[in-house]
Amino acid sequence: MKKHWISAALAVLLILLIPVMASADVIFPAPGVITVGENVDHLLAVLDPEGTVWTNPDLMPPGLRLETEEFDGGINVYLRGVPTAPGAYDLVINYSGSSSICSLNILPGETSAPVLSGVSVATPPLLTHYTAGDTLDPTGLSVLLEMSDGSSETVTEGFSLYPTRLEKAGTQRIEVNYLGQLCYFEVEVEPAPEVIEGIGVAVLPNKIVYEPGERLEPDGLIVRVYTNNGTRDVGAEELDCSPMVLETPGAQQITVRYGEKTCAFTVQVLEEEAAGMAVFRLPDKLEYTVGETLDPRGLVLILTGSRSSVDYLDSGYTCEPIVLDHTGTQEITVRYEDLQCLFRVTVKEPPATPLPSPTARPLPSPEATTAPYPLPTPGAEPVPAPVQPVERMPRQESGKLLAAVIVAAAVLALGILAVYVYVMNRNGQEYFAESIRDLFRRKKD
Repeated sequence: MKKHWISAALAVLLILLIPVMASADVIFPAPGVITVGENVDHLLAVLDPEGTVWTNPDLMPPGLRLETEEFDGGINVYLRGVPTAPGAYDLVINYSGSSSICSLNILPGETSAPVLSGVSVATPPLLTHYTAGDTLDPTGLSVLLEMSDGSSETVTEGFSLYPTRLEKAGTQRIEVNYLGQLCYFEVEVEPAPEVIEGIGVAVLPNKIVYEPGERLEPDGLIVRVYTNNGTRDVGAEELDCSPMVLETPGAQQITVRYGEKTCAFTVQVLEEEAAGMAVFRLPDKLEYTVGETLDPRGLVLILTGSRSSVDYLDSGYTCEPIVLDHTGTQEITVRYEDLQCLFRVTVKEPPATPLPSPTARPLPSPEATTAPYPLPTPGAEPVPAPVQPVERMPRQESGKLLAAVIVAAAVLALGILAVYVYVMNRNGQEYFAESIRDLFRRKKD
């Protein structure tokens, strides 16, 4: 009981010292007197996180061992086990470059049945090489049981193994558990032949929007391959994609194949713009008379194709009607392949034929109407037709017109002179009035 109180006191002391001494090694006293068969679990030291501890295993009392446990602030060093032989021991324990002596006095215990003090692998299994996914075969495994009285026993059953299914390739450590006592052996696990279980798109291609008729560009596509050995990624150069020509507008699914497995992603194919045609420049001639033929020279058309494609056309089209046969505004239809557009021209009546103006020529006499020219006698020489004189405008009418022009010019000149005189000298008003009266007297005469 006294030893239990001492252990409790040491534990409390450790709890109080750890926050203060977290950065330095702390050595605790040895457990002192113990008896054979007694379970020993004694804290020897607390070391820095990088600390190490070791001792000569040949000098360790039978049934006892050093164990370390890491925690956030450092490493705990324990003396554990069940001593199986009495005696006095001075253990030299090395702590990260320094040493300490742990004195043990093991007394004989009461006479009782021996207890299990440790286990170890006596012989490993016959099969120690496996393929990933295999199940462990313990055939041939034997375990050595070490008893508290120093005796030992070899067994081939009564223990458990972990793990029993070998999933991970490489060196695998197998745990052997016999009544809570542990020992270990190792096996080698080779990777299993790859079996592709599925694929999926990890990264989409760089280009996912296309014009109708464009080819798929899978650059940048990455597919993740799921296998029995884990996952791996493959690039576009190792993949088959279909379809490669994108013709259907809208969302289009692309199937990706790798080996026997497939997955898919979606691209967007833009709607194709409808082609159209319009008049870019009208013809040079837009006015006609009835019956004329259309002249399309100078006409230029503009063609709009799929998405931002524009062409200009100045030939190769047809126009109708060609002959303009009615008056008014007339629509002309222009056709090019399956496209058409309109423009308008103006059609007018042709100018009227002028009627002959009446002349002062005297009416012919009844005698002259019957035979204006003498008929030629057979064998006689032809007689030239008389020449009619050209009538001129009477001189009286031309003289009146000239007089009227002269009078108008004189009136205009006098008006300008009167304004000038009035502005320059108000006394010129009488002169201006007299000039006007004189002008009218002359015209009256």
